[in-house]
Amino acid sequence: MRDNVCINGELVPKGKAMVSVFDRGFLYGDGVFETVRIYNGIPFMLDEHMERLIAGLKTLRFQRLPAGIKVYASRIIEANKVGNGILRIAVTRGEVEAGIDPLACKEPTVVITAKEGIPYNDEAYSRGFRAIVANIRKDQNSPLCRVKSTNFLTHILARGEATDAGVDEAVMLNYEGSLTEGTVSNLFLAKGDTIFTPSIESGILPGVTRKVVIELAREMGFKVTEGEIKPEELLGGDEAFLTNSLLEVMPLVEVNRQAVSDGLPGKITAALRKTYIDLVKSKITPSPLQ
Repeated sequence: MRDNVCINGELVPKGKAMVSVFDRGFLYGDGVFETVRIYNGIPFMLDEHMERLIAGLKTLRFQRLPAGIKVYASRIIEANKVGNGILRIAVTRGEVEAGIDPLACKEPTVVITAKEGIPYNDEAYSRGFRAIVANIRKDQNSPLCRVKSTNFLTHILARGEATDAGVDEAVMLNYEGSLTEGTVSNLFLAKGDTIFTPSIESGILPGVTRKVVIELAREMGFKVTEGEIKPEELLGGDEAFLTNSLLEVMPLVEVNRQAVSDGLPGKITAALRKTYIDLVKSKITPSPLQ
């Protein structure tokens, strides 16, 4: 059986996997999640994803933090025989009979899935992503900006705008009109020997891959500046790219039907992607699944 779900440590066939209708994740989107890329049977940067997940739970004032998630993750990857694919970890506040008091729940619910499949093929990287600037905005003053919450409605509405426009991604502004991030990605702009990216204070999720790419870029000799970026600056750059655990480093070649530079994936983006992949290879050892 390769189609299992792990619920609170127990493996359950996908068709029988259920949580309570009184679970706060279902009722209110009260929880957090992480999406992790699996290479050769190993979840890459899992410790860093777990740190962000725990930080999110603390921000949401979870009474009790779940234990055993890394063990459960290994268990579901092995059970589903995933070599290269996607791990998703979701933690909700758990069951409650009524009300929204965050202290009413004692035991969190943990749901982990793992599935085989490479998210993006070589053609996507050769073509690059096209995006729009969404109408819906992010509140840079909300603490939820730094939490990967299961209440993902702002991002879902922005992604709907991208779907309507026939493009790959939507980039959101904050209430001050500055760029923040994509619906599932962090944003970077390269100009000369400097790489710019919106700061945490702009209202972005502190991406795990974002942090790695910033470190790699500095090691490669680029200056990296985190700060406020206006949308018009995006089209004035030499190239742009997006990052997340599944995208790795994806070229961004068009915004609002206008080409970024020459409208082709750039050399800096290609170099960073290669360096990122080299890092993955250096940290991932072959799995018996391969």
